[in-house]
Amino acid sequence: MSYCCYYCDKEARSAHSITVYSNNGTEERFEVLCGSCYADWLLSLKG
Repeated sequence: MSYCCYYCDKEARSAHSITVYSNNGTEERFEVLCGSCYADWLLSLKG
């Protein structure tokens, strides 16, 4: 099974899933990220 990355649109055999919440705490969307984009996303959380 392959996945399509939400950000870079590349296909990946494995993926990471994240849930994005709006400011009021409700679920806004579900994203599937490839390993590279997931690493970038984690770094963005660190600031």
